[in-house]
Amino acid sequence: MNLMRVFKITIVSFLGAWLLIPVLELSADAAESDVSLELALDTIEISTFYNGTTLEVSGEVAVADDVVLLVSGPREEVHLKEKGKVAGFLWMNKNDVILENTPAVYMVYSPEGSSEKYVSSKLGIGYQALLTDISIIPASADKAFVFGEYVKLMEQSGVYAVHAATVQYGVPENGMKSFKAVLVIPSKMAAGTYRVEAIALKDGAVVDRTRSELTLELTGLPAVISSLAYGRPLLFGFMAVFIAIATGLLIGVVFRGGGGAH
Repeated sequence: MNLMRVFKITIVSFLGAWLLIPVLELSADAAESDVSLELALDTIEISTFYNGTTLEVSGEVAVADDVVLLVSGPREEVHLKEKGKVAGFLWMNKNDVILENTPAVYMVYSPEGSSEKYVSSKLGIGYQALLTDISIIPASADKAFVFGEYVKLMEQSGVYAVHAATVQYGVPENGMKSFKAVLVIPSKMAAGTYRVEAIALKDGAVVDRTRSELTLELTGLPAVISSLAYGRPLLFGFMAVFIAIATGLLIGVVFRGGGGAH
């Protein structure tokens, strides 16, 4: 009886050890692909004379891996006007189009190399990857065309961009290599919370990712104006009218003093 019990315990122990081996191997693989990310600042203040800024980020990734940085904003519903020819020659607004689940900000930073290696729908990185997540109303509208035109508009504002060859690597050490990049924070990037991701890639696949949050915060006069606009709209309206009248009177005095009107 004791011999049988010992035999059973031996089999269970062997099976347990055998099942544990793949787990240990998986953990070892995961450790090899770990990627870290650190922001020089996690909060950027938008003050009176704010005109955009830059932000340095850094981290580490496995020697055999590449890393792509992705900055994205909250998803929102975007209302657009689709233009078209009326009567064959007049360009006018024809239809209302709505893009749903569209990020307010989308910026990609990649290392040197072919753009297809780092930006593709297969990897879930880039504009084509976004297109699969976005829905459009009405469904009859040309989704690819409308979204393409929207991307061009957002690129002009600087809040959509693909920055190639902007991630720089350091000297490898202990199976890891450091990386750094300078993110562009445009003035059109509104106050709010944004996600900064470091995505590790190997052999054409995503092997790991980590993320941090970046907050843009109104301070000083912009914060006061925003508080009045949302908290006390009536007072804000009176102030806006007063400022407009005062500005008009000041301009009139300046031009009169310069002899512009007789």
